[in-house]
Amino acid sequence: MTPAQSQAISTLDANLQIIACAGAGKTEVITRRIVNILKTKPVTPGEIVAFTFTVKAAEAMKQRIAKTLKEEGFTNPQCASNMYVGTIHSYCHRLLTTYSQNFQDSKILDTVKSHLFIERYHRECGMADLELSPHPRNIKLFIECIEKMADDYQNRASWEPRLFDVFEKYRAFLHSHAYLDFPLLTFETTQQIQENQEIRNHLSTIKYLTVDEYQDVDDLQEKLISHFSTQGTNICVVGDDDQTIYQFRGSNANNMINFANKHPGVTQVKLETNFRSTKCIVDIAANVIKHNQARIPKQMNSGTTGETTAKSINFPTPEAQYSAMAEEIKTLRTISLNQIAILVRKGKFISPICAALDEACIPYTTDSPEHFFTGNYFTRFVETMRFLTDVNKARLYEIWQDLIPPEQLNESFKQLRRIARSGGDGNSIPLSAAITQFLETTSFLNQEGQDPQTRQDDYNGFIRILDDYNEIYKDYQLTARVLGMLNFLETQAAEEYKYHSFKPKDPALSSVQIMTVHKAKGLEFQAVFIPQLVEGEFPVGNQGGKKHWHVLGSHFEKNRGKYQSDIEDERKLFYVAITRAKQNLYLYYAPENRQVSRFINEITQI
Repeated sequence: MTPAQSQAISTLDANLQIIACAGAGKTEVITRRIVNILKTKPVTPGEIVAFTFTVKAAEAMKQRIAKTLKEEGFTNPQCASNMYVGTIHSYCHRLLTTYSQNFQDSKILDTVKSHLFIERYHRECGMADLELSPHPRNIKLFIECIEKMADDYQNRASWEPRLFDVFEKYRAFLHSHAYLDFPLLTFETTQQIQENQEIRNHLSTIKYLTVDEYQDVDDLQEKLISHFSTQGTNICVVGDDDQTIYQFRGSNANNMINFANKHPGVTQVKLETNFRSTKCIVDIAANVIKHNQARIPKQMNSGTTGETTAKSINFPTPEAQYSAMAEEIKTLRTISLNQIAILVRKGKFISPICAALDEACIPYTTDSPEHFFTGNYFTRFVETMRFLTDVNKARLYEIWQDLIPPEQLNESFKQLRRIARSGGDGNSIPLSAAITQFLETTSFLNQEGQDPQTRQDDYNGFIRILDDYNEIYKDYQLTARVLGMLNFLETQAAEEYKYHSFKPKDPALSSVQIMTVHKAKGLEFQAVFIPQLVEGEFPVGNQGGKKHWHVLGSHFEKNRGKYQSDIEDERKLFYVAITRAKQNLYLYYAPENRQVSRFINEITQI
């Protein structure tokens, strides 16, 4: 432990703000601080809460805490299981379903199901009252409007009267269907804290709260954290305002910047040693991020040594850029392929990069859903579901005959036909059950083929989509559900699931990792390539279109700057991309008729 890390671990009696630069070992510090609380303070695990940004991060932290407790000689290291470690949304859902009768049966609508729900009920839920048609783009805009109204609810007296009616209509309609979406989860929890003594009593039992990735909390979540503080909870927040990259989800770096001004008796500790990246890469990142004005002053330094390669290269065309990238990867013989990452600002660049790696015979893995939605099995699954509305035996045999023996295919055909013709009996069957029965009868998932894992992954992904759709339209007739689902798959699904990973990473598979910068947050690689560093791509240009303040009017127009991304936000994203690299960094650009990214020029400005 460095002196700063040790100070953070031992500071238990004051509210604590840990400002952790990239690669500073913050997760280890959080873990050891929680263990130190259990060792030295008269508290039980149930009196400690830790918020993480993702479910995956929560599981990793739970394992670390249990491991550290065991190393420290605790007789029952599994006592950590009595501690809440998880996302803010899950904690809010637990509070509401436990302490409020109005929400006991409520289920969470994730982003996709929320969009489907609003599309179906756009007239009833208030969307039509804002004169928005149920186009996918408008659905996202409507949710953004609900988020901003929830965020600004304490100022509702300043709203146009119709807005309050829309917001309350949306709340009531969701409640009538026993649903909560992400914005209302936190909003309803903060409302219940004010109205519900039982919830306040529960919060008063929480002695220590830790909030990881604090720079990414939104203003509603910050209000929830403040409620803990007013109940006497010791608050520890951990994050880096320079790595706030989820503004489009409502993240507000000012919560991190102003934390010491909003909470009493704050001790501030800066973890400024980056144990991930070499000095050259740290200096590049520092040179870029110092151009941001709204930030907590800090001086990141490198805590590791080793040879470094850092290149910035201009190419005549994007295609030449991608080909050169593939050739450069071939030269990195001492680095495992899964320690090489290509990070893009926009998902549209993933396909041409994949094509270049295919041409060079370099294996790769990508979270891009495009490969899933154009995949061989996905297409077959879709055609199988189409059979339920168009009983075409010849077509069914055509798409499956190379994978399924004739006798099994014949039996599966009869089964699907029974479902298609079942009338009322078929109307209650979940969509996923139909395809599952078909595949089980054919032994598709149990065949000893060359790609059993791919079959299982593609099946799991397809089932996820069917279940999401069926959740919202389960009361529709079977034919209507299938037709609606097929239309959804053809027109919206790829966009709706663009942040979903349909293929779990195989740590045993050696392949180059291709992903957006947002998905790379929290990861690290020996070598990182960042292509398309030109103005308009990275940083992105001004994105037009209707915004929430256009819909909500003057009060929200005045405060729109709070939610608008700007060049400083793009610079933070570039900073995150750079600091994923341990030793090798490659910055590529093909300006053609555009200017080279300003970030390239900033690197050399001392």
